Amino acid sequence: MARHVFLTGPPGVGKTTLIQKASEVLKSSGVPVDGFYTEEVRQGGRRIGFDVVTLSGARGPLSRIGSELPPGKRECCVGQYVVDLTSFEQLVLPVLRNVTKENRNHLLPEIVTCVQSGQK
Repeated sequence: MARHVFLTGPPGVGKTTLIQKASEVLKSSGVPVDGFYTEEVRQGGRRIGFDVVTLSGARGPLSRIGSELPPGKRECCVGQYVVDLTSFEQLVLPVLRNVTKENRNHLLPEIVTCVQSGQK
């Protein structure tokens, strides 16, 4: 039976580090894992956005401060960040498609809660 873990908390408490380390331990033990996390992108010590990183190692831009997207790309803004919807959909939707019907009712409220509270 698949288990789903959603980790939330204030910035800087170690959510990303915990996910990275736990997924590596599980993978090295032969346990199949799938999922994604977001990682800060910094330039000159200043946060300029976030990347989305899958547990299989794929990485792409999730958002950047006021970035201009190439023509034809859809965009969405969250605060000062412009979200790269195409990148998000290509990397994250395949992961989310693995959610079963039974787990879907637990997944969406967690995502909405995280977005409403401004957590990454």
